Amino acid sequence: MEAVKLPVNPGSSTLFLFIALLVAAAVGYVAYNIIKTNKTIASGKWEGFQGPSRGVSDIPCGQESSFAIEISDLFAVKESTTEEGVADLTELKIILSKLCCFKHDLMSTNRVVRSTLSLPFNTSHDRENIADTTGRCFSKGLPARDLDIVFDAWRTRGNALLDKLCTSYSLSEAEERQANNAFASLWMDTLSVARSVCLEGTNLDKKNESPRDLNGYMPRAIKDLGTYLGYY
Repeated sequence: MEAVKLPVNPGSSTLFLFIALLVAAAVGYVAYNIIKTNKTIASGKWEGFQGPSRGVSDIPCGQESSFAIEISDLFAVKESTTEEGVADLTELKIILSKLCCFKHDLMSTNRVVRSTLSLPFNTSHDRENIADTTGRCFSKGLPARDLDIVFDAWRTRGNALLDKLCTSYSLSEAEERQANNAFASLWMDTLSVARSVCLEGTNLDKKNESPRDLNGYMPRAIKDLGTYLGYY
């Protein structure tokens, strides 16, 4: 029996070729996008996230202050001419990170000791662990005098380190002035936040008071007396 030959339709061949090219183009486009996406990183700004709480610079929490980044950038492009320059710069960055992380924790909405929790204690510029200071702020258990002592230690040591570093890294007079002004601005900015958070209100909760709690007492005999202005 002789095989029956079907007539070939030139139009169907052309349509098949067109569909094949269309599918190939779609596959190539998808593959290109996959390869391109793999070479990128997620953008916190594009996705709407706040970003890492401890920052992405070489200073933890550095994103909290442009002044801290400004100081870091001044020394990043220079090399130390003394043996102790690198160690001094490392300690200065620790002080900058404590100022920035302290501010970050104090301004957080959940009032949790987080950014300052892992920062190291340094006897050269700390009077107590910075995480303990943050916790005392949240509990309103930090007197104004103690807060001033903490910040005075940071400022005194920070200024001393800057004086040495400006010589070690051969900063110009303008750069030295810029570094000192940036440190003073960062210090004052963080102190302002700390005073508003740590010292506002009182640490006494009236609902939880006990008769054994320490309270002030004024005798009735002197209650209505004026202020004493004498020497004895």
